[in-house]
Amino acid sequence: MRYVCLLLFLLSCFLQAAAQAQAPKETKHLQAVRTATPPKIDGLPTEEVWQQAAPATGFTQNEPVNGAPSRQRTQVRILYDDEAIYVGAMLYDTAPDSVLTQLSQRDGGQVNADMFGVYFDTYLDRQNAFGFEVSTAGVQTDFRSTSNGDDMAWNAVWESAVARHDQGWSVEFRIPYSAIRFPKKNVQEWGVNFWRSTRRYRESAFWNFVDRSMQGWVNQFGVLQGVQGLEAPLRLSLMPYLSGYADHFPTEQEGKKDLKTTLNGGMDIKYGINDAFTLDMTLVPDFGQTQSDAQVLNLSPFEVRFNENRQFFTEGTELFNKAGLFYSRRIGNEPLHLYDLRYDYSQYGRSEEVVVLENPEKTSLLNATKISGRTNRGLGIGVFNAVTQNTYATLRSNKTQEEFKVLTDPATNYNVLVLDQNLPNSSYVTFTNTNVTRGKGFYNANVSGLMTRLRNKKNSYTLNLAANLSQRFHKGSVPQGTDKVELGHAYYADFGKTSGNFQFTVRHSTESDSYFINDLGYLSNNNIIENEANIRYNIFKPFWKLNSLFNAVGVEHRQLYKPNLFSRLVYYLETNATSKNFISFGYTLAWLPRNNFDFFEPRSRSYEGVIQGRVFKDRGGIPNRKFRDPAGTELSGYISSDYRKKFALDLNGGVYHSPAYDQLNTWVGISPRVRVNDHLQMVYSAELSRDLRDYGFAGNGENDSIFFGSRTVHTVTNSLTGTYIFNARTALNLNMRHYWSSANFYDYFLLQDNGDLEPVDHTPSSPWAKDRNFNAFNIDLVYSWRFAPGSEVSVVWKNAISQELFPEQNNYLMNLRNTLQANQLNSFSVKILYYLDYQVMKRALKS
Repeated sequence: MRYVCLLLFLLSCFLQAAAQAQAPKETKHLQAVRTATPPKIDGLPTEEVWQQAAPATGFTQNEPVNGAPSRQRTQVRILYDDEAIYVGAMLYDTAPDSVLTQLSQRDGGQVNADMFGVYFDTYLDRQNAFGFEVSTAGVQTDFRSTSNGDDMAWNAVWESAVARHDQGWSVEFRIPYSAIRFPKKNVQEWGVNFWRSTRRYRESAFWNFVDRSMQGWVNQFGVLQGVQGLEAPLRLSLMPYLSGYADHFPTEQEGKKDLKTTLNGGMDIKYGINDAFTLDMTLVPDFGQTQSDAQVLNLSPFEVRFNENRQFFTEGTELFNKAGLFYSRRIGNEPLHLYDLRYDYSQYGRSEEVVVLENPEKTSLLNATKISGRTNRGLGIGVFNAVTQNTYATLRSNKTQEEFKVLTDPATNYNVLVLDQNLPNSSYVTFTNTNVTRGKGFYNANVSGLMTRLRNKKNSYTLNLAANLSQRFHKGSVPQGTDKVELGHAYYADFGKTSGNFQFTVRHSTESDSYFINDLGYLSNNNIIENEANIRYNIFKPFWKLNSLFNAVGVEHRQLYKPNLFSRLVYYLETNATSKNFISFGYTLAWLPRNNFDFFEPRSRSYEGVIQGRVFKDRGGIPNRKFRDPAGTELSGYISSDYRKKFALDLNGGVYHSPAYDQLNTWVGISPRVRVNDHLQMVYSAELSRDLRDYGFAGNGENDSIFFGSRTVHTVTNSLTGTYIFNARTALNLNMRHYWSSANFYDYFLLQDNGDLEPVDHTPSSPWAKDRNFNAFNIDLVYSWRFAPGSEVSVVWKNAISQELFPEQNNYLMNLRNTLQANQLNSFSVKILYYLDYQVMKRALKS
């Protein structure tokens, strides 16, 4: 703690300068006009009806020159009627032939094209907004902005059109009220902002200035007035789907076919319960076309966290993810007792040897439902529920040849409840509860959390507080026949100045030794106390040869919660900058000045904890065994060139050295990207790392002994992504990745009680002591055609290989050849999703 106090003393030296008040900002107002004649959506807001509305003008940059007037003139008008709100923008340009027009996928983010966006904070809570953007190529992007970040997976059905002309370009939007939510009152007042990106200047400009030095951006919107007499329509849409799969994998098992074909059907339903709340439901979901995970060789004691790629679990889940207690990959993931079949069969009443014929690696999701929304008083309510069915493994007795099934995961109900109350000054308080209820004979779990963010009126200082309680309910646990409830807790606090040039943050977090959230959340490890403090000095306006500069210096201290033992101390220095020719670069220097102690790599704690996302217990009779990780220094950096160019390059690399064990870890990455034309772009990435004299767990021995090994770890990752955009609705995407990692042991050691290593002259008889050579190869080729608003056809080919080769095969090309010759899964699928909107069908029936 004395290191944290020292840094806090330094913070006080800067506090006087850091506390300077920010100048008050202007909040612009704009009048929307009701129209009896809706404009034609053709990209040309030149009809007479548009002239009824006063234009929004006077855009201000926040990049590259924070606070400077926009280089180009922009005019935006807003109209509305009983069915939709209309936005028309004239984006004047003094050099219309220089406007960039690269095509991209829907929701593809910023590409090499000019863009225009409109954002509505319909409840004027200064925290939540709906975003609608379109590029000069006519490609749409939509998202929800929340206090928890931007939800880019959120999708709405709306119309837009773009036109190019000798004055620059222009755009028109028609956003139906079914696509947004707004309060039930006669006179509306919304937050609103408009954004223009002029790509050739790398300029980002807003109508109501969004100051980069100020925390948040929805809180910097202007105000839209004049909207009245609206009635929220019945928001009901159905999205039925039909999909077919042909999967081929050489099973090499008698009587089992290599080719498996399936036909699936189901439906997603979206229903507006009232003006604020929406029900989302998926019935018999199909996630077979989801992008493949980036598999890695995991030598650590902790679980690898994979991204969620299933759309139902990424869209509209910002409330559920806010507290960090919900990790949706738990649902439909591996069974609870997937790996237990390999070790223990006595629980099934069979003493003879058995063979595992089939052991499903994922559970089946029956249905999932979300209800979410926010009341007029700013109370956000979210309810999530999902149900999975029983999962069985099929085994066969070697003695009797009898086949039988074993339950590896029971039918399970997953539930999340969130109450999120907006407070003044972009503050909030949030309660979250997650609950997992399993079938008889399996434990249940419950986690509750309360968190709050408090900001001052100038939005310059922020206080975050959180407290969580975890519970696991066991029935009939040891001692036999008794029930047991395991409690764990965690709390977090941080305070800092989060706006302005000078900023600082101090943090504290504690997770008890019994804190466990991994039934529905993600926690890499528990039993930890962390303290951190840092000072940051940021320059947001151009100076010298730079557009912006960000610097930070800090210290991090870590220790066990139980018992209170020191674990780690790190000082760090960071710099990130962007030059005036838009080359971004930065570095991080980390210094570990003294011996650190790793209590997790020995994997021997006698109390329960988390390893690989699961619970382990009584692994080694001596608690809190530690490995002495000597002092060391790490330097890493990156450089990224200007993406406006047809050819751009990203480079990164680093080195870590610890003199005591002569450890040397080096890594480098290179990623060139080529924009062939406005339709085709290719990105190649190569990453190489080499860890010399890397020390890691190598197994357990007799009398609670623990072995470590000195190993060399080589990792090579090659990936290629390519996108060919036929037009704004049709695209072909390629994702190809080969990952190779090998770990070769050279020496073995016995871990001493003080954390030192004593050499041994034999190889431990443990699978952890064996050399490893892991390969993962994936190809995802996706053709998508959005043939109607919200409706899509997708054709996907997947190729997947996951292979352990002979450890001594360290020649990369030969290793790759052997990998490609291994058994591989080939999957071809076609999926048709059709969007049916009640309002559209209603109008069609009337006509």
